[in-house]
Amino acid sequence: MPVLPDFESAEFAPALKAIRKQLQLSRTALAAQVGLSTAAIQRYEAQDGSNIKPSREAYERLSKVLATLLADNASAAVSPPPPVTPPVAVVAATAAEPATPLAAGILLADATLEQLIARAKAMGAKKVTVEF
Repeated sequence: MPVLPDFESAEFAPALKAIRKQLQLSRTALAAQVGLSTAAIQRYEAQDGSNIKPSREAYERLSKVLATLLADNASAAVSPPPPVTPPVAVVAATAAEPATPLAAGILLADATLEQLIARAKAMGAKKVTVEF
């Protein structure tokens, strides 16, 4: 059973848009996977006077790619969740022990987290995010 209504159908444009959004794809990402332009996807989805119908070849490519992505998405939904990594605590420097700014000649790889944060703040950073 095709994932999209026939391209001549009035339901084609809203169905294409709904499936693309369900897959959390931008028009550009879908266009790249199908081998079409972003503008073409936009015009296929349009529900006003600017819409166009895809060629039979473009419709078949869209259907094939979307069916594959939906199948991959469904199999990913039933796979076990990834293992949970323990959270990493970030402790701010206290007034009693101020963080020393990153001195000249210290490599980033050798700096402490406190030194990196202090350096970022000294350079005007309002917020520092640390991810592992």
